Amino acid sequence: MRTYLETLGCQMNKLDSELVVGMLRESEHTFVDDPKQAELVIYNTCSVREHAEDKVLSRLGWHDKRQADGAAAVVGVIGCMAQRMGGELTQRFASVDFVCGPGQIHRLPDLIDAALDGRKPVALDPARSEPRDAAAEAGVNRLDVSRRANALADEPALATLCDAQAYVRVARGCNQFCSYCIVPFVRGPERSRPPQAITEEVRKLLDAGITDVTLLGQTVNSYRHAEPNGPTTRFADLLAHLSCLPGLRRLRFVTSHPAGFTRDVLEAIRGLPNVCEYIHCPAQHGSDSQLQAMNRGYSRAEYDDFVAMAREVVPEVVLASDFIVGFPGEREADHQQSTELIRQAGFKNSFIFKYSPRPGTMAERTYADDIPDDVKKRRNAELLAVQNAASLAHHEGYVGREMEIIVTGPSARHDKQATPPTPQRMQLMGRSRGDHIVIVDGPERLIGQYVDVTVTGANDRSLFGDLRRQP
Repeated sequence: MRTYLETLGCQMNKLDSELVVGMLRESEHTFVDDPKQAELVIYNTCSVREHAEDKVLSRLGWHDKRQADGAAAVVGVIGCMAQRMGGELTQRFASVDFVCGPGQIHRLPDLIDAALDGRKPVALDPARSEPRDAAAEAGVNRLDVSRRANALADEPALATLCDAQAYVRVARGCNQFCSYCIVPFVRGPERSRPPQAITEEVRKLLDAGITDVTLLGQTVNSYRHAEPNGPTTRFADLLAHLSCLPGLRRLRFVTSHPAGFTRDVLEAIRGLPNVCEYIHCPAQHGSDSQLQAMNRGYSRAEYDDFVAMAREVVPEVVLASDFIVGFPGEREADHQQSTELIRQAGFKNSFIFKYSPRPGTMAERTYADDIPDDVKKRRNAELLAVQNAASLAHHEGYVGREMEIIVTGPSARHDKQATPPTPQRMQLMGRSRGDHIVIVDGPERLIGQYVDVTVTGANDRSLFGDLRRQP
């Protein structure tokens, strides 16, 4: 069956799409990169921001028009937006044939069969107040462990990682309840996977040729698994255990929460040679009043203490963050405190978003969306400008240094160079241990390989280098 899969949202969604591709390939699905050529179309969706949902709604409207014109593709919506809207999607869009929550993706082949039979199945995860389905949890965990990661790298639906890289989920759900965030409601309570299951999955990836693994969790550093009448594995323990696996060259993790970031994790980064010196730990704001309204669970001073501790324990640490502008009640003075935090912390990069109320969240129920859109746009632009200056300063500090990168593929502009690319020489993109994007010229055969480069230049987005060593 010709299948088109589009992924919107975070790394969790990308990993879920990887699992979907592996599962459907075993059912003889082939993947295409044009929905017009597909017999089955699946959208893996995000509910964190309104813009991500609007994209999906637009695509579903397009499918309704195509169906009215006689197109016969089966259309499914999976992921967080599917969980939030549920059966409303099948009622609102005639083209939607099935809906699947993120914890039900192991049921996807059965849902597709039901849709082909003319039914419109809706499979959702239980609400937070309801007991979790042990069989469903076991099914998704089996899917995590059994996927054939290395075989998926050439799929157009998954053109995000090279053959040597993979994501591994260590926990599902979230217990933080930030007031703006829908994730605790659509992905449920936090559940840490058993360390044995994580180890088994990583071992299989290493056997398949993976050497660079990223551990995923909505709040990854809060990982904690207690065996009945046995030991408790904390996140630092998990890092130490996985780092010993033969063949693992790089181990990284996203995303962390400042309120639960303990010193033992930093000591693991410093002491374990294959754990990368990179931490994505969103601040979200620089103002205490805004942090309190966001229910983030820490103050500005406590975030500053985290940054100071990270730089003290891991002097080469690279920090990245997220910020929201235009949250209800944000004053100009609050906004200026976010700009000050970016300047002070020296983040490599920050993802900056305009606030949009998400249905069902505490902020949507409690606060009026009282910041005009033109003010949000201005503050967004101002924060981006401050972060771009910080990113440039950070990157310029690496000029003249040597570093090892993994070559992940052609650069985004490799086909726009003055000299046409050839397999013997093209513009390549790589990633450092600190998650820097590094652009080098070299042969296509280096993709998936580790090389040494000398950094010769920088801008606010990337480093540029010359090859010094290659396999």
